[in-house]
Amino acid sequence: MIKKSFIIFFALLAFACKNENKENSTNPDVKVESNEREVDEENDINRYDNIDNLSDSIDTSKTNSAAGEISGRYTKEDKLDEACNCYCIEVSLTGNSEFCLQPNQIYINVRFEKEDNVYHAYYVSPSSKNKDKNLPWEDFSIDDPIATLNPKKDGLELDWIGFKIDGKIAKDYAIFGKKTLEGNFTKN
Repeated sequence: MIKKSFIIFFALLAFACKNENKENSTNPDVKVESNEREVDEENDINRYDNIDNLSDSIDTSKTNSAAGEISGRYTKEDKLDEACNCYCIEVSLTGNSEFCLQPNQIYINVRFEKEDNVYHAYYVSPSSKNKDKNLPWEDFSIDDPIATLNPKKDGLELDWIGFKIDGKIAKDYAIFGKKTLEGNFTKN
């Protein structure tokens, strides 16, 4: 009797599975759902292909000068300044950096802002290392760039603009920074 019960149970189970498979194959709703899944999978594949193509088309020479990559210490190419006393710059995009304008005398704090592929340096304040207290520090503009930094493959090029007072170059102080900072720098 137990054998007959098992046989009947398995027969009913097999019959139920066959009916379920028939319903799924003839039910149009299930078919549409299956087609939607296939379309979604194709869209996902196309999306990933587009991302791959996009990353291939990005010009890496422009992305190498991204914000995090310009940060660091740079030394002027024609000067030997291992101790970074005056002929080097430390570029920090998250805080102030220091520029030496004249050896052992004039030091200032600057901040950097990126515009396109160029970084502008803005005067912030005299540095604590500054020894020249007689300059009109409060008159110098903090809103006008005093220098531009152009990233290069192996460093950067600094173009000294100078301090501005009332929107005009302060000619009496234009030479400060020109000799020590203007030129090409290599990253240490």
